[in-house]
Amino acid sequence: MIRYIFIFSLFVAQLHGQTYKAVLYNGTGAGSQEKLLAMTLAGIVNRDSARLYLLNVYETWSYNQTDEKWRDIYRSYGNVQFDSVQIVSQLIDKFREYIQGGISYDPNRYYSNFSGQNFRWQAEQAAMIGGLCNRLPVTSAMATLYNLPLSDSVLITDSFNDDSPVWVTGKVDNPTHPWNNTSLNEEARYLTLLNWGVQNILPLCNPSKFYIREITDWTVSQKMFQVNLAGTDGLDLNSMSVSKADILENVLTYLNTKNSDRIFHIYGWIQPEPMTQWFAFFGSSFHETLLGNLSFHSSFQVEQQYFIPKSKVDPDTVEPDNKYYIIFIGSEGDAANWVAGFQSGAWFSADRGKVPVGWGWNLHLFDECPFLAKYYYDTGTQNDGFLSVTSPLGYAYPDLWSGAVLQNAIDTTKYLMNRFGVDNIYGYKHYAGAGMMTYRGKTISNSFNFQKYGQFQKAIDAKLTMLFDPQLPTQIPITGYQALMFNHTGDGSFYGTATNLTEMANRIITNIKKQTKPGFLIAGYQRFRQDNASISSADITMPRLIQVVNLIKADPIVGMDVEVVTPEMFSVLMRKKLGLLNTREDENIPVGFALHQNYPNPFNPETVIRYQLPVSSKVTLGIYDILGKEVTKLVDKEQEAGRYQVTFDASKLASGVYICRIIAGDFVKTIKMSLVK
Repeated sequence: MIRYIFIFSLFVAQLHGQTYKAVLYNGTGAGSQEKLLAMTLAGIVNRDSARLYLLNVYETWSYNQTDEKWRDIYRSYGNVQFDSVQIVSQLIDKFREYIQGGISYDPNRYYSNFSGQNFRWQAEQAAMIGGLCNRLPVTSAMATLYNLPLSDSVLITDSFNDDSPVWVTGKVDNPTHPWNNTSLNEEARYLTLLNWGVQNILPLCNPSKFYIREITDWTVSQKMFQVNLAGTDGLDLNSMSVSKADILENVLTYLNTKNSDRIFHIYGWIQPEPMTQWFAFFGSSFHETLLGNLSFHSSFQVEQQYFIPKSKVDPDTVEPDNKYYIIFIGSEGDAANWVAGFQSGAWFSADRGKVPVGWGWNLHLFDECPFLAKYYYDTGTQNDGFLSVTSPLGYAYPDLWSGAVLQNAIDTTKYLMNRFGVDNIYGYKHYAGAGMMTYRGKTISNSFNFQKYGQFQKAIDAKLTMLFDPQLPTQIPITGYQALMFNHTGDGSFYGTATNLTEMANRIITNIKKQTKPGFLIAGYQRFRQDNASISSADITMPRLIQVVNLIKADPIVGMDVEVVTPEMFSVLMRKKLGLLNTREDENIPVGFALHQNYPNPFNPETVIRYQLPVSSKVTLGIYDILGKEVTKLVDKEQEAGRYQVTFDASKLASGVYICRIIAGDFVKTIKMSLVK
């Protein structure tokens, strides 16, 4: 039986019956300059506590009630009492003690990467610089109006490497700067500023996180380096100009050097989308995060806990029957717009829970924003199945990682799967022209390297990996790559049209009839949307999905034998049919001793340490400084076979490298952990 050791940290105020106070800024009707200022302020003040919530400042496109719904949930579920303001001057006054002044920019400097985009490039860079020194992006007029003093130069303290403070410009609009040379066109001016930033600002920013596209409060709160670059085409890699790609490659190379033994994370969005594969070669994972309030979500304090979906299946209680088991999967789980946006509002459907579905989630985002996870886990039903899309680490490609980064990815992924009780995965790659191409020396493919992908899935103990890949047989279990995979392609089940429900049901019935019982079928990989949404052909609402299920069950030939299930049930039944799962003991007792890399690492001030015992053992788990002096002993007792986790709180310790050592019987192992304050 799995046993966990928890050291609980901070609790949601509601759990203690206390009121949590925060400020809500209502940006409805505000101008873009005021909204940028408010986002930057939220990023600054929300770093260590949730202080400022933004309403209608930067709301996800997929569900326009996201801000309002989370506001209401924080009020009722988090016991938050908001002090609402709508006037920027009043907002600034409420947080005046956190603000050192302003960073000025020229509001008339616009640039666009592609048709339909238009952003103030100086303003975004002013916000990034301001976030590093607690100053707000302002025009000269705004600086006077809001009493935010300007300086020609500002001092930025390096929060990550303990390097000496650096002076940088406090006036991005200073005409003497090379990017303000009026003989240059707008693109050349912006790229000149970005190249300057790579040399002067990037080394001062978060070495494990990077942001692409429109700046947000999340960018500021995490002190990320930010660029707003994109190609002109959604899929053509060569639509990204060489000069822009050079900047991205310089940033990625720097971050790869700073993270030689661990994954780093990229947030925002990229066009063309297949560049996410190119990013992976540098040791990164990607996360779509074009929305606001992640700084508030991430800093709202909740109990340190581990989650179990209500849809979790006890393998000892079910056996495959003479039926056709089908699943419907909600896509976009890698995207924060869907995770933070209530799955495009579909989570609020009165019909949710009436039919089993598979909701896709980004477990990394859950780990960053545990209040979001807590809400979904607490309000989910037994029919709300949970799976990870496209990996627990986000929009990522495990077959493209290598070396020490790969081992860190394995350790981190196992931690996330364990914490959120999700061990089934849906993975896919994006589109590379005719199937494969070379971009800046890297091979971009529509398909996984199945040998490497299977090795990774086995290493993380993924129970079932569902995927869309044109190189694999479709709708049959695949066990030839060390891990259980189930592919669906070419039968209309991947973003299949849902405009005509009868045609959709008939397509699924046709595919069911190709199966032999007990049979398994991915019936649809769709984008779930709110009940009243204006939807595209591949989108579906909960009421319409129920209609499709009823049409399938009404089929006179196979309808009576069809059972719609969650991914958890689908996975257990398939493994039982294949003889891959027999007893609970097979699931839970590890096959060997192990001490896994802590997560997160680097950390501040807490990190989780996981280890496993194949047999009952006397366990000693201690933390030591770099000189070998014991700092604390976390475990010192006899423990049964199983998997364990313990949280190490280093809030009273100085930054530096610490050693964790386990002794369990004859097994001895150490790992290095980095505390960065």
